[in-house]
Amino acid sequence: MAYNDKKVIKVLLEELKKVPERCPGYKKEFVHLLGEVLQAERGHRITRTTVVKQITDKVNTVGMFLYRSRHKPQTTKRKNS
Repeated sequence: MAYNDKKVIKVLLEELKKVPERCPGYKKEFVHLLGEVLQAERGHRITRTTVVKQITDKVNTVGMFLYRSRHKPQTTKRKNS
């Protein structure tokens, strides 16, 4: 991995630390997303794949994670009669 790539990853990870934890596991999902995007970009450099669609799908996945985490159905506790 080239020095520039390492520097970019380092900067991105530092910036991810500033992202608010909007729900449990949110930052972890972002770190995972970063890895997937970097892999997609690397593959794009080699084989000229359609990286925009791949990245869009991955970003949408993290968005759905956040949505589902914020909109979990509320469970009500039953009182014993």
